[in-house]
Amino acid sequence: VVVRSRMLWKTVRQAAQVRKPRMVVAPSARHAFACFPFNARTAASAACPSPLAKPRAVQQQNKGEMMRMQSAVGLLRVGSAREATSVACASTIQGNLAPAEDHGESEKSSYCPGCGIKLQTHDDGAPGFYKEPAALKASALSDAALGSSVEEFAPSAERPLVFCARCFSIRNYGRVKNPDAEDRLPSFDVASKLCSRIGNIKGIRQTLLCVVDITDFDGSVPHQTLARIANDPLIKEKNVSVVLALNKLDLLPRVASDQRIRSWANRQIRSLDLLEDVTVKLVSAAVGKGIPDLAATLQRKVGQYGHLWVFGAQNAGKSSLINALRKYSAEGGDRGAGGSRGREGGPVRQLTEASLPGTTIGFVRLDELLAGSRCKAFDTPGLLHRYQYTSTFSPLTYQEIGMLLPKRRLKPRTYRVPVGYTVSIGGLARVDLISAPGSSAYFTLWCSDEVTTHFGKTENAEARQAASVGDKLVPPLDSEVGMPNLVSSDFLVEGRDWKRSSEDIAIAGLGWVAVGVSGECEVRAWAPKSVLLCQRDALMPDYAKDFERPGFGMMLPVAPKKGRRAKW
Repeated sequence: VVVRSRMLWKTVRQAAQVRKPRMVVAPSARHAFACFPFNARTAASAACPSPLAKPRAVQQQNKGEMMRMQSAVGLLRVGSAREATSVACASTIQGNLAPAEDHGESEKSSYCPGCGIKLQTHDDGAPGFYKEPAALKASALSDAALGSSVEEFAPSAERPLVFCARCFSIRNYGRVKNPDAEDRLPSFDVASKLCSRIGNIKGIRQTLLCVVDITDFDGSVPHQTLARIANDPLIKEKNVSVVLALNKLDLLPRVASDQRIRSWANRQIRSLDLLEDVTVKLVSAAVGKGIPDLAATLQRKVGQYGHLWVFGAQNAGKSSLINALRKYSAEGGDRGAGGSRGREGGPVRQLTEASLPGTTIGFVRLDELLAGSRCKAFDTPGLLHRYQYTSTFSPLTYQEIGMLLPKRRLKPRTYRVPVGYTVSIGGLARVDLISAPGSSAYFTLWCSDEVTTHFGKTENAEARQAASVGDKLVPPLDSEVGMPNLVSSDFLVEGRDWKRSSEDIAIAGLGWVAVGVSGECEVRAWAPKSVLLCQRDALMPDYAKDFERPGFGMMLPVAPKKGRRAKW
């Protein structure tokens, strides 16, 4: 190990407790470099108290051993530090350290631990660009030593994680640094690559962890990917297990018991063409609910040396769930143990989390995901569902997509809707009541509290919505944005009770409208042609305590003016 800066001696002394290189080249002012055997005892006394002092460890070594080592390595005492640097680098290049050109190969094989993209330093506008951390710049190591020795002997607690500029901006500022560069991100066919990798592996357990957003169940369930996996002949022979993790459970109201959600999810899954071995788990990565049970299930299915593949739709909370599993594993399976350190004392590597679609770009190897297991786990890029409002193909901006993703518990907005009335959901959708027994029905809207609504007559509803977009109806925030035209779809809803919702009309990426009626009613929903609309059993049959009145409505308070209180 070549050390040219006295600032690295702390790292060298700590590294002595982990690994013992054969020798260390220590700095000195009178004799620029000196060699001595490296161990914990000598490293502890190697720090020079002043720039003019000789290392005491050098004076205590046997002269014969010193001469043999100097002749073997080719290092002699020289007069200037510049000459000593060139001599030391030349000798180490010929010895144990990797040559300078190997640093380029190391850089090519490095990937961002947050999103999985390949790191690069030559183009700051291209994906994968990163800046060298200050902790590595402070060490005046040569390029040859930097490529090999830092990763070899530095303790994990001192080794900084290098993220790409995109992940750094998302993690620290909650936004993409260069939105124009998003179009340059590499495309990734998750389904084909996942099937090919699983099909080519023989004799090893294969487990799929599919992450689904419970608040957008129909929009986030990867129907096509699961159907492709189920129909693949190579995968059918391998008896692949599937664990379906319903995430974001903390966003549902407290009245939604686990038993109710689990029974509802099982009914929905029966209608899907999935593999036979499917296990449903209810989790919340934000608060840690269900994480111990999920980790135990994965350990039982994967075993000691199996493979675990994590996949899910964009913004389903996949990265957040992985980070929660890593934290639980780092704490030894006990969340009360405290701390978020790895098994070797280093920081737990966290994937990049954000309310943005497409945060993960490539395959990311997940270390220390399950405590007590040596399985290989991999994270995959979020599946692109073009029929979701929150996908990267959405006409909305990243800020507007963030408004659609709930950040707090969902609160119902219930309307007693007469025939011929409409509920407008921002500038994105509308729901009309065409016919109903008793000339009315109950609509309960479940969506983010940042989405505003309007309740009024169906007559002129389209013109009213277009005129209010960007002002009283958001999102979108800009009335000039080119939103696609809304297309109508008719649904026949049948219910048995006026006091609770019977069926839902789900809008992928936006939310759902629960309909309460006794008998049959006809409902017309408006949304862009590319957005998925579907009918299902009611997830939350409960009404709001207070009904909404005609006119514009919102859940968040209006910013108060001077001398006035906030309006809700």
